[in-house]
Amino acid sequence: MMLEQELSKILGGYFLQITDTAIITIENQKITYLNEAAVKLFGRPANVLFGADIASLISEENRNPFVEKLNNTHERTDYFQIKVLDEKNNIIELRARLVPLILNDRRIVMMEAYNEEVVITLKKKNQALEDKIMHLSPLDLETHLPSLILLNDRIEQAILRALREARGNLDNIQSYLTVVVGNIDGLNEIYQQCGSEGRRYALDVLISRFKSSIRSVDTLAKTPDDSFYFLFENIRDKQNIQIITNRLQNCVNVPILYKNQSLNLKMSLGVSIYPDNGTSAVSLIKWARLNPIAGQPETTSNTVSQ
Repeated sequence: MMLEQELSKILGGYFLQITDTAIITIENQKITYLNEAAVKLFGRPANVLFGADIASLISEENRNPFVEKLNNTHERTDYFQIKVLDEKNNIIELRARLVPLILNDRRIVMMEAYNEEVVITLKKKNQALEDKIMHLSPLDLETHLPSLILLNDRIEQAILRALREARGNLDNIQSYLTVVVGNIDGLNEIYQQCGSEGRRYALDVLISRFKSSIRSVDTLAKTPDDSFYFLFENIRDKQNIQIITNRLQNCVNVPILYKNQSLNLKMSLGVSIYPDNGTSAVSLIKWARLNPIAGQPETTSNTVSQ
């Protein structure tokens, strides 16, 4: 208990309560403290581990290099791979590092260790959760533009307004609802050559151009795969759709200047019209995705040039 209190003063009580990292202190190769995570990781009772020779818990192939590193640790080491033995002599692969400490003029070494498989599994679970949140969020996490979730709702609301105006009869539709999907190519190349700052700058400029080319009542949305979605209501003449798509394409055709470099992007467009191509948000988006506009204006290469 005394050692734990001394460690708390140096490391902080929170640090000692970490549940996914084993914390062990070693003095003269004997274990003098270990947390619950260490007990679980080594698969041995705490009373067996406490006071045990740490070398006896290390697999034979790693034992001598580990003891040498332990005896010659004068500053915090980088993480290294190590194999330890559980109660049944099964090998457990760990990543560990050693941290020398001075407590009441005594030299001890703290070892932090974690099981790589557990960390990899945890990372996968966290990534799956992040992906789920990303798809459920009403906003795109990168740009804070509406996501597909919010766009779907806005399309459905727009359909209801169009139906109400037509008194529920599709034959009486007087204004059209248009969904446009723009798939952007070139942002990955910009990232590779200009880094995240260059990519973000290009994205901000592109979004600014898109917003200036549409009405305030129109919707601009984005998905994590660098696709932009546009919702246009009250289109009285179908010929105006061509004008809209040309305007959007021009937003991409003009190079973006960044630190004396010309950043070039490319965009393919798909369009769907309510009620011609679908009568629901899902069907309209699907149609626009699967039916790119033929004869789109040629754009510049999607590489970064000086």
